[in-house]
Amino acid sequence: MKKILSSLIAICALFTLVACGSINKSETTKTSKNTMTTFHALNGDVKVPKDPKRVVVQNYPDEVSSLGVNVVGTDSWAYPNPFLSKSQKENMVDLGAPSFNLEKLIAQKPDLIITVDKDQVADYQKIAPTVLVNYQDLSGITTSLDYFAKLLNRENEKKEFLANFKKVAKKQMTKLEESGITPSDKTVSILELQGSKIYAFGDNFARGGQALTTGLGFKQSTKMAELSKGTGYAEVNAESLNNFDADYIFIDFASADKAQYEALQKNPVWQNLKAVKAGHVIVMDYNQVYFFGGPTATQKELSLYTNAILNNK
Repeated sequence: MKKILSSLIAICALFTLVACGSINKSETTKTSKNTMTTFHALNGDVKVPKDPKRVVVQNYPDEVSSLGVNVVGTDSWAYPNPFLSKSQKENMVDLGAPSFNLEKLIAQKPDLIITVDKDQVADYQKIAPTVLVNYQDLSGITTSLDYFAKLLNRENEKKEFLANFKKVAKKQMTKLEESGITPSDKTVSILELQGSKIYAFGDNFARGGQALTTGLGFKQSTKMAELSKGTGYAEVNAESLNNFDADYIFIDFASADKAQYEALQKNPVWQNLKAVKAGHVIVMDYNQVYFFGGPTATQKELSLYTNAILNNK
């Protein structure tokens, strides 16, 4: 009963907003005539603000806020990002997942909505201009920043961010090289344990992938590179882990899955991996790395992964 009532309230609020928008349509068109531009998105040509002030974005609050844009809402999965600064999250609200809560969305008064949920576009665009994006099209921080800089009219901010990113990355690479590690000569693989399952990741599915490759310059293992060009991740079994052997293996898991890692360490296939024999398996903090791979997160992960490697020597 509570769920039904909540849904009715959200629908009523949505219709009210749409009605108000219709009443003030001529006034809005007049005052914003010279501040809108057409952006070609997956859901067609969308009239978007040239200088959006209140953006709601699903999955990509890091990318948007890294360009200096005010993010007023995101989904429950992206919201906990520990790498975003206090100022980046100052006005950011958790709007739920997998779809946004319509009541909360309306309350944030967005002037632009960015979503990965094609089934919700029709509802969202009644509230504000809505742009549909696809994960596969935004692989890697350079590609994603290019896209959002174009959408948000933030080319200068993008160039400034990338220039600073390169400086930070160079500093961390120098640390590694001074310790005798040349990233361009070393391969990496990324694994994660979830319950009884093992997952392998490409460099474009968080877990420090972009920090290790685009940032620090490590090479991907052959199988990791295949994932990067495809879906970004895959479930694997212990017997196939030799396909992901590398000079360094980075693995993360929630505290509840520690026993799973202890069991894996006893597996003969695991014990015969090159990285295991060399003592180059590095356990990362699941809560820090598992879902966060945007530009700001990646930049801050540069030192996180560098220190993890150096502390492992």
